[in-house]
Amino acid sequence: MVNPFYLTGIIPEEYFCDREAETRRMISTLLNGENVLLSSARRIGKTQLIRHVFASPEIRDNYYCFYIDIFATSSIQELAYFMGKAIYASIVPGDKRLVGSVVSTIKSLAGAFSLDPVTGQPKFSLELGNIHSPVLTLEEIFAYLEQADKPCIFAIDEFQQIARYQEDNVEALLRTHIQKMNNCRFIFAGSERELLEQMFLSYAKPFYNSAQPLFLDKIDKVKYIKFVEKNFEAGGLSANEEAIHYCYDILEGNTYCVQKVFHTLFADRKDALTPEDIDDVLSSILEENSHSYQDVMSKLTLPQRQLMIAVAQCGRAVHPTSGAFVRHHGLVSPSSAQKALNALLDKQYLTYQLEGDVKEYKVADKFLERWLVRTY
Repeated sequence: MVNPFYLTGIIPEEYFCDREAETRRMISTLLNGENVLLSSARRIGKTQLIRHVFASPEIRDNYYCFYIDIFATSSIQELAYFMGKAIYASIVPGDKRLVGSVVSTIKSLAGAFSLDPVTGQPKFSLELGNIHSPVLTLEEIFAYLEQADKPCIFAIDEFQQIARYQEDNVEALLRTHIQKMNNCRFIFAGSERELLEQMFLSYAKPFYNSAQPLFLDKIDKVKYIKFVEKNFEAGGLSANEEAIHYCYDILEGNTYCVQKVFHTLFADRKDALTPEDIDDVLSSILEENSHSYQDVMSKLTLPQRQLMIAVAQCGRAVHPTSGAFVRHHGLVSPSSAQKALNALLDKQYLTYQLEGDVKEYKVADKFLERWLVRTY
């Protein structure tokens, strides 16, 4: 039996846990001709939800679907590169007739398209340096999406990154093109909720009110427990509800982390799980990633490291820049803590959630959080 606790790739329908309401809402919004603003904490499952929506018959059979992650980009040139590459990867290999349509519209990338003289198959050899005029290339890409022979949906993950691009007015440039489009809907996704809300909910911003917001929270605990029990039983194993409950709670329902634990347990054929089995697997995962976590910490300044450790030890930290918090955890000063907090939020090592009007800060990676608690 295939391991039902998928960590990567497109998750088959039978192994996709819950997200029924979110899936229906996203599909309904897109079919209604609206854009979607999808935000969540990291590793909660927004990318998998996008892929799940793309795989639904209503979308798959009627739309060209594209997905890019721009977290590592820093310029409009890189954005144009990934958008052009996504169009080729999703459309051209499936139909050689479309090569001409792509080349004739995205003329600035025409040199990257060719046909293999032996197989006759389309080839694409786009390099970042091939994009000499990214503004023109983006204009052509949007023109292609608008005239494509089927409607399109383009998902841009970590969309808030464009606010950090070295060029000015990127938001205004993109909004100018997107607001004119009838043949393409967009999913703007990201894990920095505050920055995304500033971009889309602030009247002064170009993307104001241009997408329907959808916040993706953790999977319901009861539904996840039933999901684990069902799949362990299908695999000839048994799972203790107490152990599943324990795992979900200590990892705060973080989709990736919980899935990783049960993926490992299922692969090891662990039967009749106990909380001790969960602890053993967690210890193994933390040990495997120890060098990576050490590398993360080594790249932080001393005030950033100290604040990371303090927040991890709290689990959830309220007012981490206050005088009381600073004194209790031996930090340098409130101003130093504020600077460190801004940097850690920017690097996405820390995140927060709202409880009423209060922000509760926590380490974004639950495995890293547990490693910090164990190490320091």
